[in-house]
Amino acid sequence: MKSFLFVFFAVCLWINSSWAQWTQINNNLSNLKITGLARVGTTIYASTTDGGIFSSTNSGDSWSTYSGNDTLPSLNINGIDGGLNDGAGMFIYTINGMAMLSPPTPLFVPPFMQNLANKSITLYRQYQSPSRRRIVGTKSAGIFYTDNDVDWTEGSGIPAGTSKNIRGFMSDDINVLALAGTENGAFISTDRGTSWTAANTGLTGDALKINNMFGIFALTKGGIYIASNLAAFSTWSPSGLTGDYRTCAVNVSTSEYYFFGNNVGTFANLQTSAVSAISLNGISGGVITSALLYGTNIFVGTETGGVFRAPLSGLTTGVNEGNELPNKFNLSQNYPNPFNPSTTISFSLTLKSYVSLKVFDALGREVSILVSKELTAGSYSQQWNAGNLPSGVYFYRLQAGNYSETRKLILLK
Repeated sequence: MKSFLFVFFAVCLWINSSWAQWTQINNNLSNLKITGLARVGTTIYASTTDGGIFSSTNSGDSWSTYSGNDTLPSLNINGIDGGLNDGAGMFIYTINGMAMLSPPTPLFVPPFMQNLANKSITLYRQYQSPSRRRIVGTKSAGIFYTDNDVDWTEGSGIPAGTSKNIRGFMSDDINVLALAGTENGAFISTDRGTSWTAANTGLTGDALKINNMFGIFALTKGGIYIASNLAAFSTWSPSGLTGDYRTCAVNVSTSEYYFFGNNVGTFANLQTSAVSAISLNGISGGVITSALLYGTNIFVGTETGGVFRAPLSGLTTGVNEGNELPNKFNLSQNYPNPFNPSTTISFSLTLKSYVSLKVFDALGREVSILVSKELTAGSYSQQWNAGNLPSGVYFYRLQAGNYSETRKLILLK
C-alpha cells in the first residue's frame, strides 16, 4: 500500500473565524428528511423519506416536486446516485425497488427490477466483463445478482441479522473483487457476488458499523478506514479520522474528498496531502446524510433540516502553526499512521525539561533514539525514518520530567 494514501489524514486542526457560513435552502421543499443528493446536467435532485424527489434548476434557491414522482415504485426513498458529468443519469433506490433517470429518457423502472420489486434497495452496481452481471444491495435482505435480467439469486455467506443491511459497495471489475459494507462489518466476494465471506481484519467495535463506502474508504461509526491491500481488499487500516462518518462528496479530477456525518466534517486532498476540518456553522437538522459538489458550492442534506449550501471558498480551516505555548504536556499520535517509511511525531512541553523520545519494537527492544536533550517549553515535531526496519507494530515513548506517555505506530511497507 503506497504511503501517500495515508499522508493526507493529518491530525492537527484549528478553528478559523473566517469559515464560510452554511445557508439553509428549503424554499418549496415540503419534506425536509433528506436521504440523498445528486445532479444530472444542471439540475440538482434531493430524495426524501415519504416525499419522493424534489428538483432545483437554480442551485437550490428554490425547489419543485419532481414530475416523475408518479413513476417511482415508492415515495419512500433510501437514497440516490447521480453521475459526475452532464451526460450521466441517476439511480433512485426506494423501499419497493429501483428506478432510473437516464436523459433524454424520462424516469422509468428498469425491466430487470421486475422480479425484485418488493425489496428495499440501497445500492446498485454491475460488472461488464466477461459478461454483464447486475448486483443490488438491500436494506434487510442481503445482496442479489442476475446474469439474465430476469432471475435474481441471493449471494451466499452473509449471515442473518444486521449483516443483511447493505450500506456500501467497492468493486473491481478487472479482478472480479467486491466488498460490501454492512451494519455488521465488511464482506468480500471474489466471484462477482455469488458468495461472500467476512473481511473485517482491522475493524473492531464501532468500526464494524459501516455507514457507507467511497473508493477505498469505509465510512464507519468509529471513523474512516482504508482498504489497505488493494490487491485483495483483505485488510483495513485506520485513517486517523475518528467520528461517525456517513457520506462524502468527491471531486475526482482533483482528488478532493469532503467527508460528513454526525456532527463531523473533514476535507482531504489525496494529491497534495492537505487535510482540514470543515465548518458546520449554520447546519441544523441532525446527521448529514448526503453531500454534493456543484459549481463553486457544496450542498449537504440532513435528517430533518432539509438542504444546506456553502461556497467552497472559506469552507475549511487552516493548520495550527503552534505559536502559543501549550498548556499541558502532550504526546500526539504520529501521522501518517500507518506509514512508509517516514512519519512525524509531535509533542508539547509546558516547562523546560530534559526530553527522551525513543522507539521500541513489539518485543520492547529499543530501535531508535529520536530526542535526548533538554528543551524549552513549546511544541515540537520530530520525523522518524524507518526505512531500514521491517513492517510491523512499534511503540514510541516520550519522557519529560515526571511526564511519560507511550503510543503505538504501524510501519506498513
